[in-house]
Amino acid sequence: MVSPAQHLIRLGFGFAVSQALRVVADLEIADRLSSGERSVDELAAEVNCQAGALYRVMRLLAAEGVFRETQARRFGLTEVGAALCSDGRASPRDLIRMANREPYLAFAQLGDSVHTGLPVFEKVFGKPRFDWLADHPDEAALFQRAMIALGQGANEAVAAAYDFGRFTRIVDVGGGHGQLLSEILLRHPHLSGVLFDLPGGVETARAGVGNLPSYAEFAAGSFFDAVPAGADVYILKKVIHDWDDERAVRILRNCRDAMEPEGRVLVAETIIPPGNEPHTIKLIDANMLVVTGGVERSEVEFAALFDAAGLRLERVISTDRLISVLEASRL
Repeated sequence: MVSPAQHLIRLGFGFAVSQALRVVADLEIADRLSSGERSVDELAAEVNCQAGALYRVMRLLAAEGVFRETQARRFGLTEVGAALCSDGRASPRDLIRMANREPYLAFAQLGDSVHTGLPVFEKVFGKPRFDWLADHPDEAALFQRAMIALGQGANEAVAAAYDFGRFTRIVDVGGGHGQLLSEILLRHPHLSGVLFDLPGGVETARAGVGNLPSYAEFAAGSFFDAVPAGADVYILKKVIHDWDDERAVRILRNCRDAMEPEGRVLVAETIIPPGNEPHTIKLIDANMLVVTGGVERSEVEFAALFDAAGLRLERVISTDRLISVLEASRL
């Protein structure tokens, strides 16, 4: 039986596991084991690593259920480890690689964020997170792949869970590449749809990354200033969590002011559940405190945001993924 002290020590060394996962993900060890067991010496020669050091890292991860040491210094994949293969549709590989680079280094200053309530990424790297990514295209590309991995299936889940049939015009606020709007329009071809984002996001969507239909419209601007007017539904997927309460309310209020009187504002986010059970969103929330200043929220906290923006939370619709749709109407 593990004592409380031993449990705390194990938690305290969680950084060793996260960094070990990053290293084997960078080296594509899971891919190299996908066809069968291999010796660590063979793997080390292939990836140009010191065999003894690689063995120690893989032994650590075998104890966590990622690999299985079947014979001395010989490893195979477990079901958990197989999820690290790069060709897996929902592989967390790039998310693990991204989170254990710049965010990991910034997290060493968590204490500062706890004292101030502000992110410390700029203090560590000299610029806010997204400005820094704009100057580092390789890391920005990894970030985009990580976000795709994190949100795998979420666009389809949101489009399927909510009935858009009673609406005529939708604006996807901060819609990025346009994948969500594409899924919604595919299911509801009677809708006219507008993708609204910063100029760079709109340009990417116009290039066809999100497979938007030809009749989709595009509008560029900042949702802190205004959003396109006259639609009867505005949807924001994974937008509100990027911002503190003040700026989140400003975005929501702009949507409220722009929509038709009987319209709806839909916020698609992962809701922090009540209670003490472990949940990935609680880890992501702590990361956002340090890195971006964003906030993952409970249902009660979302309701308060809506109220401050002149909206009323009508209902919460669950999906078959770790994302829900919060529906709000004008107060």
